[in-house]
Amino acid sequence: MTCQARSSYITSEILWGYRFTPVLTLEDGFYEVDYNSFHETYETNTPVHSAKELAEMASRAELPLTWSVSSKLDQHAELETEEEEKNQEDQNERNGDVANLENE
Repeated sequence: MTCQARSSYITSEILWGYRFTPVLTLEDGFYEVDYNSFHETYETNTPVHSAKELAEMASRAELPLTWSVSSKLDQHAELETEEEEKNQEDQNERNGDVANLENE
């Protein structure tokens, strides 16, 4: 059977770094719900700052919060293009020297 649930919480009800205690257990092939611990929570290992706080700190410092893989790949491609252009210029110079020797 499909079950859907919808929840809504106000700011004061949200606990940073906590999870709900599991209430569902499987006993003798049947699921059992323990409603006594329905509202209980426990602390988990969570980052000190929320994503919102990290974004605010990054904007205050005017530093990028993250970098994208594509931007790093673009930089790598630009470096390769510059190296290819330099190699082509070197090759043209060497070809020009040979051509100049032949003309003399």
